[in-house]
Amino acid sequence: MAKDAGRMDTIFRRCLPLVFGLCLIPAGLAQKPAKSGAQQDIEHIREELGVNEFTAPSIELVFQELAYLRPVPFDKVWRDLPSATPQSRARLALAAGGVIADGFLAVTAEKQSRIEPVGRSLIRLTKGLGVSDSVTRHSRSILEKAAKKDWGDVKKELVRAQAEVEAAMMQLKDEELAHLVALGGWLRGLEITAGIVEEEYTVERARRLVQPELMDYFIDRVETLDPTFKKTKLGQAIGAGLKEVKVLTTKPVNKPIDLAEVKRVRAVAHDLNKAIAQDDEGGDQE
Repeated sequence: MAKDAGRMDTIFRRCLPLVFGLCLIPAGLAQKPAKSGAQQDIEHIREELGVNEFTAPSIELVFQELAYLRPVPFDKVWRDLPSATPQSRARLALAAGGVIADGFLAVTAEKQSRIEPVGRSLIRLTKGLGVSDSVTRHSRSILEKAAKKDWGDVKKELVRAQAEVEAAMMQLKDEELAHLVALGGWLRGLEITAGIVEEEYTVERARRLVQPELMDYFIDRVETLDPTFKKTKLGQAIGAGLKEVKVLTTKPVNKPIDLAEVKRVRAVAHDLNKAIAQDDEGGDQE
């Protein structure tokens, strides 16, 4: 039990902040505030590691963006955590990214009871991902402060830990794996944010889903994946789904995304996340 708790803490510390940053990318980061000292430090390390705003945007910016979309209808955008443990590495990475995004939702909505189950799910999903054993000085306090419901401090710790977490992920030396974890987190984040906008639709809120450069980035990353995975039913579905979302959200300035389109974006993301969470059997065949 103690060993599992320690592993949960390690996985939570390293993976959660990285892909939490992906959770609300679809909400848009067009209006960027002045950079704090912490953000400048993070960006310096990113430059050294080759990490960019698409693969791991600043958590601080994400929290600011989420504040714009409040209130968060938690019960309507939460999902049951995946119960299957995929055998393929690609699906495993995608599923892990999605669960980490679920963790971000739990922190944002201050649902302490949901954080530990997320950690347990990540233990199961990340066994084969080879996450390094480096420890950050802020890591343990993330769980400790969440247990005490010190949510403001939890968010601060996530921001401070981000640079170290990104460095740990880069140590995997597996660019494709990193992209898949990021893509899994983003897809679940897209479902969450589209759901939030759907529940309280306005033209301005819907505009936060418009991110053409981001869509191009992920579509390009999918095109560079292992051909074996691209030929699977899941790989083909992801490629087609991303292109459909791009069509739905790529609009002229004077033509907003309507409610029906927001609902369709959410449905596409939901179906992809459901497919990712399934077991491999019968789901990775051409």
